[in-house]
Amino acid sequence: MTAAVSAPAKGLAIISPAQDFLFFFLSAAVVLVVWFASSVLRVEGFVILAVVAAVSNGPHLVSTWTRVYFDSREWRAKPVATVLIPLGISAIVFTLAVEWGGLGTRILNSAILYWATWHFVAQNWGILRIYQRKSGEPPASLATRLERPLLLLVVLFCLCHRIYTGPRILFGAEVLYPPLPRELVMAMLAPIGVLLGMLLSQRIAERREPWARAAWIRLAFIGCSFLGFFVPFQLITSDDTSAFAAAACWHGFQYLGMVRSYHRNTWRGGVEPRARMISWLSQPGWGRLALYLGLLWGLAGGVYGVIYLLALATPWDFYTWAGVVWVSLTLSHYWIDGVIWKLRHPELAQRVGIDVAASPA
Repeated sequence: MTAAVSAPAKGLAIISPAQDFLFFFLSAAVVLVVWFASSVLRVEGFVILAVVAAVSNGPHLVSTWTRVYFDSREWRAKPVATVLIPLGISAIVFTLAVEWGGLGTRILNSAILYWATWHFVAQNWGILRIYQRKSGEPPASLATRLERPLLLLVVLFCLCHRIYTGPRILFGAEVLYPPLPRELVMAMLAPIGVLLGMLLSQRIAERREPWARAAWIRLAFIGCSFLGFFVPFQLITSDDTSAFAAAACWHGFQYLGMVRSYHRNTWRGGVEPRARMISWLSQPGWGRLALYLGLLWGLAGGVYGVIYLLALATPWDFYTWAGVVWVSLTLSHYWIDGVIWKLRHPELAQRVGIDVAASPA
């Protein structure tokens, strides 16, 4: 007998049906584009990384700034998490990159690989949770409880299989990795198969429930997530830099869609004096959207200006500073996102489109 639940929030889409499809589903196809460029056209990995930095990764990193630092209430509410810890991360990155030589580079590249993998899968889980809460499906339902371990195991298998087979080079340096026996890696397929079978069976059994349509959308999203991780880890084997760029590009497009939706919902009531610029840019209209995107590209471009000035004023060259600055921004982004995107906070849930009063937590 099905437990009674509150009525689902109006509309299943997080942004809109078309934009959800573009940012959360079709975006996974960019990993195939990168695979084609790297494996078929043999485009050099750092060229692919530079293109991804311009079109997706750079704007997505600085979009966190518009989410946190352009609203004074946000960073003042969490000054340690949003200011002091990122500064500490930058100091650690500088020390490892400049003082520790090759070992420091290996440590930083390893941190990026493993933290990025967790960061990317956590974002996918968050999107699944938003769909679940908007649909009204109980969080304690069997199918809902199966989704997270299935998603995590799929990604863990892709990562571990790449560690087993290699290559294990990121940005020109070998990452630190544990030796994994083939039997252990392949054994992960068994629980994945069991979980997938149980989830499919449960979805079929619940096909007449009011949340059934959203449930199949979530299953399709898990499929897109599998594509987004499988191609970089399993198919782009000639160049790990291209593999990372593929996953980062897909993740960046997802994130840009989510942050834009957050801003639109947050500033729906109009311009807020304490966040004047971002609230004004978040108002409806193609012109405001163009200016917002211009702001993101301008901020990302400004980072290179800062790097150039640092190279002129210090003994370290442009490439050293570029690595220090972008690794610092990347790891700080991973940290800050882990702090600010918590759906258990009702205010955030509302800002990403969840009707808190109508949806189960």
